[in-house]
Amino acid sequence: MNLKHISKWINQNDMEGILCNEKIKSWLLEQGPITERIKSKHKFELKLLRDSVGEVDINDRYFLDNIDGEVKVREVILLADKNPLVFARSLIPEVTIQNGLKKLGELNTKPLGDILFEKGVFKKDQVVFSTFSQNKKEYWGRKAKYYVKNCPLSVMEIFLI
Repeated sequence: MNLKHISKWINQNDMEGILCNEKIKSWLLEQGPITERIKSKHKFELKLLRDSVGEVDINDRYFLDNIDGEVKVREVILLADKNPLVFARSLIPEVTIQNGLKKLGELNTKPLGDILFEKGVFKKDQVVFSTFSQNKKEYWGRKAKYYVKNCPLSVMEIFLI
């Protein structure tokens, strides 16, 4: 998906001071699985766009604790009643798959949220917020860093509302 990052990453307090739209804010501040929230009111579908080892820019590598080695890039669209609602991009270092949780390398078309919220497996460390654009429309997104057995991964979600 061709979304352009248009602002710097900011913390929750700064985001809440800037963003007035309560609907978008509720999505950005959702604590549980986005997939469950979608399923509660809509027919959910996941469209897999990419799931392969790829290049990671210097900022994303820094967010992942300057980890060495290959990184799996997984991009999906979450649909609600066949309408795109969320673009998600997960960065999962190979070391995290090997030493953290092998299931992360075998997701295919399963939502990452199905395992990300398993009790006692993942620890959420940091969440930041930013804006993106596509076709002159602006969207808000968030990026979270998680650890599994002290190995990092990141999940970015851009809400297409």
